Amino acid sequence: MKNQIDGERKMKRINGWIAITLILGIFLSSLYARNQGTNPEKIFLWQLDYQTNKSYILGSVHFLKKEMYPLPIKIEEAFEQSDVLVVEADISDANMSRFLRLTMEKGMYTGEETLKQNLSEKTYRLTETVLKKNGIDIVFYQKFKPWFLALTISGIELMKMGYNPNFGIDKYFIDRVSAAPVDGTSPKKKILELEGIAFQIDLFDCFSKEENDDFLFYSLQEIFQYQKEIDHLVEAWRGGDAAEMEQLLKKNLDKFSELTPMYKKFIDDRNISMTEKIIHFLKTDKMYFIMVGAAHLIGNQGILRLLEQKGVSVSQLKAY
Repeated sequence: MKNQIDGERKMKRINGWIAITLILGIFLSSLYARNQGTNPEKIFLWQLDYQTNKSYILGSVHFLKKEMYPLPIKIEEAFEQSDVLVVEADISDANMSRFLRLTMEKGMYTGEETLKQNLSEKTYRLTETVLKKNGIDIVFYQKFKPWFLALTISGIELMKMGYNPNFGIDKYFIDRVSAAPVDGTSPKKKILELEGIAFQIDLFDCFSKEENDDFLFYSLQEIFQYQKEIDHLVEAWRGGDAAEMEQLLKKNLDKFSELTPMYKKFIDDRNISMTEKIIHFLKTDKMYFIMVGAAHLIGNQGILRLLEQKGVSVSQLKAY
């Protein structure tokens, strides 16, 4: 009985922030890097110049620790100068109840269908082992779809290490806009979305049975290396080390070659559509502060390279 009560309590805590977790791209849990850049003063912020428009694009880290603040001055200045905040999805408090409802609708089985019926034996046993390590019986998750459970377990591990979505970079700036007073002295920033939470949830919910199994299995495989890898990711972000992040991404894609089609769907294809929207923004007279997951910016198929191909001047900035 005690285990059941503890399990139910943990589920309630998880459900309180799971809508945020869904947009984090935990699929990229293997995308971590060491801060070995040649110029540690650089940050994951780029200035975009296109025709007469000047804007900024920031590679976001969605889980951070409180002690990571304050952010570098240049990031704060770019945000203050901008007219519009652009994010992948608006996760402001006003939208959270809708996000949570949609997440639960898409991420849970209905009727008699269960998690065990939809997993291979090896993935089910690995899931059972990881949950037991957290003091949770897998019986409490039989109605969770594999992708939903993968994100939930990944979120548990991150929070155990002190990383919290409430301290994520995008959440930080969204809250800044939402809390800004309307005093008539200056217009309140708008928040625009590149995708939206419904789109991102649908990316997961369109998984085939085999993709669901692979996603959960490889997510759990990476959990055993989270502590070292997450810390390296944050250090790479702080040092603006895009080259090292790109190198490690390639290494991990080679390591998990089975996930290459999924990576294309989650990153490359989305980069193309987000780039088109960013170009549309840059054709206006507004200054934009754009935030996307850091993995979307790097590499030959990354947003930065795609923007350059469309005539945008891209310049990485320094912290001060």
